Amino acid sequence: MIREQYRTIVGFDLGNEYSQITFYNRSSEEPITVSTVPESEKYLIPTCLFRMKGETEWYFGTDALKLKQENADGYFFGELVRLMDLQQPIELEKESIPTVELIAAFMEGCLGLLSGTGKREQISIMVTMPQMREPFIGTLKKALTSLGISKNNIFLQDHMESFFYFMLNQKKSLWTYHVALFEYEKDTIVAYDFYADYQTKPAIVHIEKKGFLTLDERLKRRVGESNWDEERGRRFLDLAETLWKNVAYSSVYLVGDEFLEEWIKPCVKALCSRRRHGFVGRNLYTKGACYGAMQRVGEKIVDGFLYDSPDMIHFNIGMNMIIRGKESYYPVIVAGSNWYEAYHECEFILDETNEVTITAKEMTTGEMREDTIAIEPIKNRPNRTVRLRMTVRFLDTHLYQVRLEDQGFGGLYRSSGKAWEKIIDLKGGEKA
Repeated sequence: MIREQYRTIVGFDLGNEYSQITFYNRSSEEPITVSTVPESEKYLIPTCLFRMKGETEWYFGTDALKLKQENADGYFFGELVRLMDLQQPIELEKESIPTVELIAAFMEGCLGLLSGTGKREQISIMVTMPQMREPFIGTLKKALTSLGISKNNIFLQDHMESFFYFMLNQKKSLWTYHVALFEYEKDTIVAYDFYADYQTKPAIVHIEKKGFLTLDERLKRRVGESNWDEERGRRFLDLAETLWKNVAYSSVYLVGDEFLEEWIKPCVKALCSRRRHGFVGRNLYTKGACYGAMQRVGEKIVDGFLYDSPDMIHFNIGMNMIIRGKESYYPVIVAGSNWYEAYHECEFILDETNEVTITAKEMTTGEMREDTIAIEPIKNRPNRTVRLRMTVRFLDTHLYQVRLEDQGFGGLYRSSGKAWEKIIDLKGGEKA
């Protein structure tokens, strides 16, 4: 029985075919990946739903798959990530179900596997996917908030950032030098190189794609069934050798069910030579997501390292304000955040000005820029009675939107309903 102790921190790896869920609370020393079968390592949850005709209850995962296989009288929905990408509602028994409801139903089922870990409002969750982009971002946030999880406790990151957090929480000896990650999915093995650049503070961690190998049915037919395992082992080691060449590696990680088969065993000796440590696993990304969530909520902090994510914002965004009678810098967006999580909302009062100026400072070069938004004077509004709500959100790594709305001033002045909006391109200038 899982006991409730303080908040629960969840890492959720959402895949098109299979998903996984990991949790941490203070009753456990390390994150625990949930198995669908007690006392086993059956971590994979089929990403699918089933609903019986005439009913409203959703079945998820293995239960949904079983109902489909039994030809139950109902409706089966698989490949939920693809459906989320298409953003097309599902027509079902005279009702139209948006994809956000399908995702919410699946996630609710998965969160039910954590029964006993606490209330929804006590959950912090990190969702990880191979790539994090729209429309996934908006759909995931809506789905999770509809389940009662606070928007402030919802975090998102891609698989490579989950790998970053996973490695940061391993013994330092495993990533003293470079780390190799091989991901086998469907017909392709992709090789990644993880390494830290200690010439900066914090140290910048890079994860680079170094190559890939296609092992499809066409190649298998050409090679022949009897030679297939030997041939793909040879080709895989050739790919690995391109990484080791003139570079020291501390460890090697293999992710994917295909690596659990017999063909990989003859390769292990070569992979683990030169004091390299080798690991095969299924739950690296879901554990990394859990570690990432722990970092965000301050449960387990690893300082001194920053992941150079392709989604990372390289600018500190802020404003100079009078705060408690003193001119101060007010941070709005902190460099190092992923663009899809960068959001800020605040209110302030204009004093002897009809402009709002926002500064941006590049995190490595220190280069500064200012962007000004003109505020149209509001009729019959004296100085210090224009109160504005400002929301700032990023649209990609360099493009951000600023929206200013007149909030009125207490019971003295009602809001004029006016709003001002600008999109600023940090590579260029003002967009509109």
